[in-house]
Amino acid sequence: MQSDASAGSTGTVQAAAGVDIGAEDAWALYDGGSRDVVVALVDTGIDYTHADLEGRIWVNEDEIPGNGVDDDGNGYIDDVYGWNFYSGSNQVYTGSEDSHGTHGAGTIAAHADNGIGIAGIVRSDHVKVMAVKALGGWDGSGSTASIIRAIQYAEANGARICNLSLGSSRNDPALYRTIAASDMLFVVAAGNDGADLELAPSYPASYHLDNLITVANLRYDGNLDPTSSYGASSVDLAAPGTHILSTTPGNSYSYMTGTSMAAPMVSAAAAMLYSQFPDATLADVKDILLSSVQKLDSLTGLTATGGMLDLGAAMASGAAAQKGRTWTEPDLAAYTDSPPILSLSLFQWRGQQYLTVQVQDPDGDFRSAAYAAGTYTAANFQGGAAGTPLPLNAWGAATLLVRNGGPYTFYAVDLAGNETVRTVDLPRSP
Repeated sequence: MQSDASAGSTGTVQAAAGVDIGAEDAWALYDGGSRDVVVALVDTGIDYTHADLEGRIWVNEDEIPGNGVDDDGNGYIDDVYGWNFYSGSNQVYTGSEDSHGTHGAGTIAAHADNGIGIAGIVRSDHVKVMAVKALGGWDGSGSTASIIRAIQYAEANGARICNLSLGSSRNDPALYRTIAASDMLFVVAAGNDGADLELAPSYPASYHLDNLITVANLRYDGNLDPTSSYGASSVDLAAPGTHILSTTPGNSYSYMTGTSMAAPMVSAAAAMLYSQFPDATLADVKDILLSSVQKLDSLTGLTATGGMLDLGAAMASGAAAQKGRTWTEPDLAAYTDSPPILSLSLFQWRGQQYLTVQVQDPDGDFRSAAYAAGTYTAANFQGGAAGTPLPLNAWGAATLLVRNGGPYTFYAVDLAGNETVRTVDLPRSP
C-alpha cells in the first residue's frame, strides 16, 4: 500500500466564499472537551520533536525511555512515542521520509496562538496524536501486514480514532476483517487516482463498514480536485485537501495536496466532537459528521452525502445528537484469508539427502519463509525477521541439502500476518 499524497505548490490559497469547514464557528462552541481522545495516524512516522506539536503527541506514560525493557508488558520495548512497524523498531521518526505523517499530525493538533507556524483544527490538550509508522521509503509504501499490526497496536494502546491516509487496488480480506472487528472509528483517504470507486475500488476506502468514513479532496473553489477519487456510495463526504499548509520534519512547514490532507481534517473533527460530548458514541460522531455536511451542487452524485465537512454545524448539533448509537455487526464470512501452505518432501540423489520445501498461498499474498534447526513456535520467528530465509525460486520452492538429522522447523507468513509452522524430524544423511 502507499500513502495518498502529492506535493502541492507553495502559494497562498484563498477559498471561495462559503467553502470552508466552519472552524471559527466550531471553536466558538468548543470548550476543549472533557474526554481524552487519542487519534492514531497509521502512516509514515511523525516528527514528534516539532515545536508546533509539543504536548500534542501521544506518549506511553507506562514505558521508561531507553531502559531496554518492555515496562508496560504490551510486547514492545521502549515504545514511548508509538512503534515503527515498517522497520520493526521504536523509532517512529526517521527523517524526511516522515513528512506525510507529520503533515497530517499538524492538521489535527498543531498549537494555535503560540506565535509560530500554523493552527491545527483541534485546540485542546485532551486530544493527542499517536505515531504508528507503517509506511516508509522514498515512495511511502508499506505491507498490509505492517498496517494490520499498526491498527492492532493503536487500538490496544488506547486510540479511539484511526486515520488511514493510504490505499491500494488490492483487496486483502485480512485488512477488512481487522477494521471490521475494531471498535475504533476509521477515517480513510479516498485516493488520488481521480477514479470512480464504484467502478475501480480502492482499499480500505471502498469498504462499506459502519465504523469507516471515506473522504474526498475538495478544492478551494468548491469542486473536487481532479486527482481525487469519488463515489456515489463509496465516498462519504469531501474536505479541503488542496494546497494545505502544515507541519513537516525539522520544524518546517509545507504545502501538500491530496486526499491524505483531507482525511485528517475529518479525523480532527471527529476527535473534537468525541472530546466535547462525553455521552456520544463513535457511531454518534459519525452520524453527526455526515448529517451536518454543507451541501454543494458540485458534489451531488460524487459523494454519498453530496456535501463537505461542516465542523461548525456538527458542533452546534452535537449535544442533541448524543443517542448512544452502535455499529451493526459486519458479516465477515465472505472475507477470509488463508495462511500459506508448507509442503515438505525428502529425496536422495548421488548419496546425498535433500529436502524440497514448497510454499503456496491460496490468496496470493505470500510474504516470506524461513527455517531453523530445532523445534520452535511461530513466535520464535518474529514475523519472519528471525530464522534462515528459505531461498525460494520463482515457483515458491527451495531444495536444501540435509547434512545433519534431527528436528527442523519451517515457517511461512503472508502479508496479512497469517503464519504457518511445520516441524519435522529429519534423518541424518547416509
